[in-house]
Amino acid sequence: MNKQKPMLSIMFKMMTIIMSIRKKFRNIDEELSLAGTKPGDYILDFGCGLGFNTVPAAKIVGLKGKVFALDIHKQAIEIVSKKAKKYKLNNIKTIISNCGTGLRSNTIDIVYLHNTLPLIENKKEVLDEIYRVLNTNGILSYMSRFGSRLTGNNSMNGKQLRKYLEAENKFKLIKSRNGHFIFKKMDSHG
Repeated sequence: MNKQKPMLSIMFKMMTIIMSIRKKFRNIDEELSLAGTKPGDYILDFGCGLGFNTVPAAKIVGLKGKVFALDIHKQAIEIVSKKAKKYKLNNIKTIISNCGTGLRSNTIDIVYLHNTLPLIENKKEVLDEIYRVLNTNGILSYMSRFGSRLTGNNSMNGKQLRKYLEAENKFKLIKSRNGHFIFKKMDSHG
C-alpha cells in the first residue's frame, strides 16, 4: 500500500504560486483536445492540483460526463471544490487519496496524469490503479514539465515510461506532441 504523505502546507503554497505562473505558459485547451476530451466522457484528473485541467474538462464533458479530481493534498481538493461551486459545475467529484481512486474498474474514458508522476513515490502502484479504472481503449494523457521533474524524486523519463506502459501490451503510445504523450489502454488480447 502506498504510504506517501502530502507535502507540507508551506511547500504546497509555494507550489501553488509556481503552478499559477506556469499556467500562463500552458495551452490547456490544446492539452485536453489532444487527449480527445469530449462531451459525456468520464475523466480522472489524477493529481488534480489547482484544477487547471479539472474545470475546463468539466465544462467540456457537460452534464452527461463527470470529472473525478484526485489529489493527496487536502488544500488542493478544497481549491477544486471551491472552483466547482464558483462555476456551478456539479459534474466534478473530488477524491482525496495518495493512490486508490475508489472507482470501479473499467469506468473511466480518460486519465490526465499531468505534472504528477515525478512527485509520486510508488509509480507502479499508481500506474496499475490507472490501468484498472480505464476502459478498454481508454486514454492516458501524460505530461511532465520541467518543474515537476525537478521537484520529484526517482523520475521516470519518457522512454522509461513508454517501456513500462507498453510492457505486456497494457498501453500503446498513439500520439505525442512537445512532451505530451497519449497512450491507449489495450484490451487483454493486445
